[in-house]
Amino acid sequence: MMMPPWVLGYWQRFKQLKANEQRMLLFLAAFLAALGVYSLLWAPITDFQKDQLAERERQLELLTMMQQTEIQARNAVANVNTGAFDPNLLAVVTKATTAQGISPNRLQPEGDRSVSLWFDQVVFSELMQLIYDLKQTQGIDVAQMVVDRTETAGKVRARLVLTRLNN
Repeated sequence: MMMPPWVLGYWQRFKQLKANEQRMLLFLAAFLAALGVYSLLWAPITDFQKDQLAERERQLELLTMMQQTEIQARNAVANVNTGAFDPNLLAVVTKATTAQGISPNRLQPEGDRSVSLWFDQVVFSELMQLIYDLKQTQGIDVAQMVVDRTETAGKVRARLVLTRLNN
């Protein structure tokens, strides 16, 4: 086998060294080769493995949390009064305001899942009770709410945007 000239030059200089110097140089070369294998191959592989194991554990924790949340969500859905759930949001809100004894000055649908209500003079506690009742019995929540006080104590001017939580 023919060696390139630059390697041949190093090989000749290596052969001129004493035997113990050659052994030390060979040991140093072996050490550097092992260090190179470790730093270029072994360390990145083990770091990747550690990272993937940690990611796996994180994903398993997330899966466990999601499974527990699923059980809670299914139980919550089962506890909702689905028999009184009217698909017509506008009708549900109108029925609830009438039952509460308050009437909005303006009632306007905002798509399939929202309705806007305007009140000029409404008792604040009755408004809060209406919101609570709609959420508890019908699954309707407040998406937006603007409340301003009026000159009359206990009464407010309000604008609500109500949306359906489920369905």
